[in-house]
Amino acid sequence: MPTSLIVFFFTGVLFSVLAIPLIRRKVKMNSWYGIRIPQTMESESIWYEVNAIMGRYLFTFGILISVVALYYIRFPLEEEYKMVYILLGILIIGTILFVKLSFSTANRLSNKN
Repeated sequence: MPTSLIVFFFTGVLFSVLAIPLIRRKVKMNSWYGIRIPQTMESESIWYEVNAIMGRYLFTFGILISVVALYYIRFPLEEEYKMVYILLGILIIGTILFVKLSFSTANRLSNKN
């Protein structure tokens, strides 16, 4: 079993665990943890709403990464590099979508206020 699959599994678990306080709106406005873009720093209501929405996305994304990694741990492909490329592709596409959705959600909420 490749070590990289274990790393991907725990990366997904870490994403999911980090998302829980965001979903529950427990993270106050700060400069270290959460979606910290100009729109979210404008007001606490935008901060909590954007972070709750994106926390749900991050939680789901983390579960997806972990499940795919577990699948490949259980049913490995003959070429190990293909499994890593697939997981890396999911990670890159998910990150790009996360950033895009963060900005669009923040802009939508900022324009609403």
